[in-house]
Amino acid sequence: MGLLSHTGFLGNTVRGKALESLVCATAASGFLLFGYDQGIMSGIITEDNFLTYFPQMEPHNKSGAIQALVVAIYEIGCLLGSFFIIGFGDRLGRRRAVLLGTVIMLIGTAIQASSFGMAQLIVGRIVTGVGNGMNTSSIPVWQSEMAPPKIRGFLVLFEGALIAGGIMLSYWLNYGFFFITQYGSFQWRFPIAFQAFFGAVLLVGILALPESPKWLLKKDKDEHAIEILCRLQKCEKDDPRIMEEVRELKRVTAITKGQKLTLKEFYGNGPEMNRWRVTIAYTSQLFQQIGGTNLVTYYATTVFEDSLGFSPSLARLLTACYGTLYLAAAILALFIVDRFGRRKMMIIGALGMGLSSMVIGVCLSQTTEEYKAPGYVATAFIFIFIAFFALGWLGITWLYPAEVTPLRIRAEANGLSTSFNWIGNYIVVQLAPIMIYSISWKTYFVFMCINLAFVPIIWYTFVETKGYPLEKLDEIFEEAYERGENPVWTERRIRKNAKALLNGGKHAEEGTASGTDIGDEEKLRRESRNENIFADSGHLHHHVHGEHSGRTSGDDTLIEQREKMEEEIDRTDRFPFEGN
Repeated sequence: MGLLSHTGFLGNTVRGKALESLVCATAASGFLLFGYDQGIMSGIITEDNFLTYFPQMEPHNKSGAIQALVVAIYEIGCLLGSFFIIGFGDRLGRRRAVLLGTVIMLIGTAIQASSFGMAQLIVGRIVTGVGNGMNTSSIPVWQSEMAPPKIRGFLVLFEGALIAGGIMLSYWLNYGFFFITQYGSFQWRFPIAFQAFFGAVLLVGILALPESPKWLLKKDKDEHAIEILCRLQKCEKDDPRIMEEVRELKRVTAITKGQKLTLKEFYGNGPEMNRWRVTIAYTSQLFQQIGGTNLVTYYATTVFEDSLGFSPSLARLLTACYGTLYLAAAILALFIVDRFGRRKMMIIGALGMGLSSMVIGVCLSQTTEEYKAPGYVATAFIFIFIAFFALGWLGITWLYPAEVTPLRIRAEANGLSTSFNWIGNYIVVQLAPIMIYSISWKTYFVFMCINLAFVPIIWYTFVETKGYPLEKLDEIFEEAYERGENPVWTERRIRKNAKALLNGGKHAEEGTASGTDIGDEEKLRRESRNENIFADSGHLHHHVHGEHSGRTSGDDTLIEQREKMEEEIDRTDRFPFEGN
């Protein structure tokens, strides 16, 4: 079996949960690499030996602009990589796109680690960024299309936690190598080169594992797709679950089969509501960055050393502790996101970040050489800031674009979303040192205003995706289009009506967003089609018709069915919902 075959070189030897675990581990190695590459320059750019090779990067040289340029140029490479995926990602496939991106990252790592001049370092950072931009645009899509709905959120957020894990590892490695001065440039070359380890793991994993079956079905490679679906679900080809999933995916792609994707379709406002969906997808990624997290992530050592006045060794130790808290909060997010949902977590995160930024700004404005107590409070709130970011924004915004966009445009939309992530990242990383030098503590009030502005935007425009099979979200947006209403309200009504049907046999809530009565049987059938995230569609249909046929409380069959549904809805309050 060839290395580039759609089934991977492991073939049919790994199935079921073992295959899911390997997919998770491989995707996680890609985000470990991403996080490590984000954090590694934080300590290196202030090391004496590094500055002997690159004196132009002295923090106070031209108000920090040169240092900011070299650090931020990586984001330009990432942006180019995400643009490449927009144009060619769907043609390549999820797996080959990651393979190519990883090879490019390894080349960029080698160029950076062997740098002796500014030009070589800049080229290396751009090349590494191109590969990372390709990977971060492709891995979440591959992961979300391979994962079953009941654990999809957990797995993709696990990737987000591994970003924090990579950042934490880079900080601790920087702290350790700060004391290794006797080997000259090895002090900073090895930490840069070490990221190749994660690249090698990702390379082997992506060659071993299969392509997304949803992409294969989209490309009419049905035989390979069915084989991979059987491996994922550990069943045979004639299993009804497989046949149903294939039929549903084929239905989703049939309308646009053979048609070239145009800009009008990609960003159109037809029944699929692609404009709304693409906009909230890339907005979520942009918001993740312009909230200011990378002010500290990329310049943590500089912030603790210059802004807060700690010694070089203590600044690096605080940076490493900051990274450790970052990882702990990201892990906590894994266990609560499918209880609270995507929207609520993002809102809580934005509020926490905004208020933390306000406290940091106030404290730094009162800190002097003689009066350092406010600076210690500011340090504590820098830690609180990153905890809120990890809970509400780190992983969710890598999951959300892949969930909210339809299969037809998913690869392109995810590439566009990631490109906005890199645009926002570049803006913050480029401007942060200049802002700190120019307006000092007022910088944090800027980020306070930005984060607080996120809250009403998320509340009004971001549709909750918690627990829905990816293809079922299409029906929510189609219904919102038909009703002429905000899809946020459509989703909330469908979720609430489904719970009402299961818990009390209510056919509609009072005061729906459209102001219409959806209690008649025809509309109920339509609701039950949308609401089968909560129960098997046949059971829900039977339950609805039981209400219409005048059943009594003595109907033992329906009572048993009701109890079963109540158990199901109780379970779905704690875990993602089952789907096709």
